[in-house]
Amino acid sequence: MILGLFGFWQVKGQSSNVNDLPPLNELGSGKFMGKTGGLYPDGSNEMPPAFRQAAMEMAAAVQPLNSKGQADPNGKIGVVSIGASTVAMFGSALADQIADDPNVVKELVFVNGGVGGQDLNKIADQNGRYWVEVEKRVAAAGLTNDQVQVIWFQEDDLRNTISKFPDRADMLTESFIWHIQRLKERYPNLRLLYLTGRHTTDYMPADAKEKHKEPRAYLNGWACKFVIEKQIKGDPSMAWEGANAKAPLVLWGPYFWTQGAKTREDGYSFTPDLVVNDGVHPNAKGEERVAKDMMLFWKEDPVSRIWLTGEMADIDVPQPVWVELKLQQELLRKVDVAGLKDLLQVMLLRDEVVVYNKSFNLNARTIDVAPLEAGTYTYLLTDKGDFIEKGSFEVGTDGALVVEEEPVVTETSDDAGKPSWIVNGRDKMNKLRRLLAGNSTVDAVIYDSNGREVITIEDILQQCTDLNELLPRGIYTVTFINGSGKVLGEDGSLPDKVRIK
Repeated sequence: MILGLFGFWQVKGQSSNVNDLPPLNELGSGKFMGKTGGLYPDGSNEMPPAFRQAAMEMAAAVQPLNSKGQADPNGKIGVVSIGASTVAMFGSALADQIADDPNVVKELVFVNGGVGGQDLNKIADQNGRYWVEVEKRVAAAGLTNDQVQVIWFQEDDLRNTISKFPDRADMLTESFIWHIQRLKERYPNLRLLYLTGRHTTDYMPADAKEKHKEPRAYLNGWACKFVIEKQIKGDPSMAWEGANAKAPLVLWGPYFWTQGAKTREDGYSFTPDLVVNDGVHPNAKGEERVAKDMMLFWKEDPVSRIWLTGEMADIDVPQPVWVELKLQQELLRKVDVAGLKDLLQVMLLRDEVVVYNKSFNLNARTIDVAPLEAGTYTYLLTDKGDFIEKGSFEVGTDGALVVEEEPVVTETSDDAGKPSWIVNGRDKMNKLRRLLAGNSTVDAVIYDSNGREVITIEDILQQCTDLNELLPRGIYTVTFINGSGKVLGEDGSLPDKVRIK
């Protein structure tokens, strides 16, 4: 069905009849104002298979953590709701149902983070009243931020008056993404975030304030859809894989919106007897009903029940695929390529000089390096993402391989550490910030004594970087490049050499 004509009311601003607004999960592959429906891409209400598998693996990674965020069988699994007054009310009933359900894993601790009156604008202040209150509740529940791994998020912008489509949905999409990124920063072990759009506000009295009126609740659901689609399609702002993940993996929770009291095709309804006179906030019956909706969804959804109840039957975690790095048929290193991005780059250095530098497709199973002269070497393995592994080995006079030390796996960032630029045990970030003043994003490219690139370290002002972990002893050339691609310090204002002891 083609529903493009339904855009008339939005352009002219003459009506907000909910009967003209097709629920996303009924619209399917049909279009509304040129946009395809469905909860997920291509008009589907089901996750794409690859994304579903990734979500199940992420859910399986949710585990009890101690206060420092380390795996601990005696630890806890923190689940937090984020939102304003309706979330506060639904969350209160949800907390009771979680506590009373014998099928919920015993390590799970739920924190109701709903606070009345706190829309997107107010929770944007990361030190404001909302977050002071949420931090207090998390601590009172016996949790630290490092133990929070699942979030239910429902929010809206009550200041922005735009109600056109797709304008409002686009505005909310940008805001949701910004807030989701901040949540990942606040809760570094956050793995899954459930988005739920709003319930219909068709029951509001005619003289009620515009800020909650339809079609705003309806368009909120479109914003949820757009956010999830961006992540599935690989938008960098929603990257969820690797140590540099900007967001958790984002999924739909229950889709709540209805055309007023009309029962949807899937049997879901939300009737006027579930809200108070303002037509927005639930009464006690509504609180209980929505809490049950959330629990039923989490218990029946194949992804959610993994972390909620510990049921693992449906998950199929792929077996590791290895690449063997050999020197004259002797095994130097075995690398699990799961999680690597695009390629595996192998670099060998003797002192500070690159003697071998090649990239290999991840389908390669064996990499055999040509014979090397006797001496001590460092190997550096990287991909196009965040993977970096360093180790040392020795080649004897007979050409035999001797591995000197266990490999050190590191990344160009450390979510748990403050931004730093460590050279020979000293953090020189403060000095670097002064020299790079005026540049918000800076990459560092490091070259050997022959001018060959060794490694590029992205966004150094926001990363924890220990050059001694990345580089063997020697003197290297460093070039700093800002976000516009301009080489900095060509006038001599920046050091272009670094000595690793």
